[in-house]
Amino acid sequence: AVVSTQSTGGCKFQGFMMTYFDWTCVGWVSVITANMYRLVKEEMSFESSESLFHLACWFLPGIVAGIPFIWDAYGHSGPWCWIKGENKMDQILRFLVWYGPVLAIVIALTALLIYLRVHTKRQNRTYAGYNPEEENNKSRKWREVRVLFMYPIVFIIISVCPLITRIQMALNEQSSFALVLLTSISAPLLGAVNTLLYSCSADMRQQMRPSFIWEELKHRKRQTLAESYNFAEENPGNPTSRSDNVVPYDQ
Repeated sequence: AVVSTQSTGGCKFQGFMMTYFDWTCVGWVSVITANMYRLVKEEMSFESSESLFHLACWFLPGIVAGIPFIWDAYGHSGPWCWIKGENKMDQILRFLVWYGPVLAIVIALTALLIYLRVHTKRQNRTYAGYNPEEENNKSRKWREVRVLFMYPIVFIIISVCPLITRIQMALNEQSSFALVLLTSISAPLLGAVNTLLYSCSADMRQQMRPSFIWEELKHRKRQTLAESYNFAEENPGNPTSRSDNVVPYDQ
């Protein structure tokens, strides 16, 4: 009995964590797509709102993932631990917490991607032969957007099979072995594939080099010393910032 209790507790924790991190992936894919839309349409980004997006993408999934605890719905669900599906309330929770919103997000992302692709093609035709500066701006913007396009596309592709599986299981008591197998293979891949996409960016590969990281650390150290020196010069009467205790970095 003790083993069973521990297993159930561990399974509930796994179900919660799987729901939480799945929703963080959905949140960041949605943010990337929204940022891509603004880059293409307005040639601006949401960089100034980055802290707000972090709050939303890391905090809100915890609230959503905690909903099944109200009905003690986390447990063994086929080959993994998730919302059990033992009764009608569990089925409702599955679609309320995950499959319903994800289906709506998949449809919205698909429509938005089609719109952005059509809009980009129209821009290419409009810019063609206009002037070199416009051509360079077009090429630069497309390089920025090209990798971003892959995040929602991968999310849509990976989400299709689990959605079909759950709809089939909701309509038919006998689940399809082939669909369950494909879902078991595809569902855990989202994080890994997103990591690979993240490393596909040339800028990101450059920033991951040890030499770049070392130069960035040295730059931040120089910047900190310079700020301390400037503060001491501007506040000579402040005992906590004596200028004679600050040694400026010699470049």
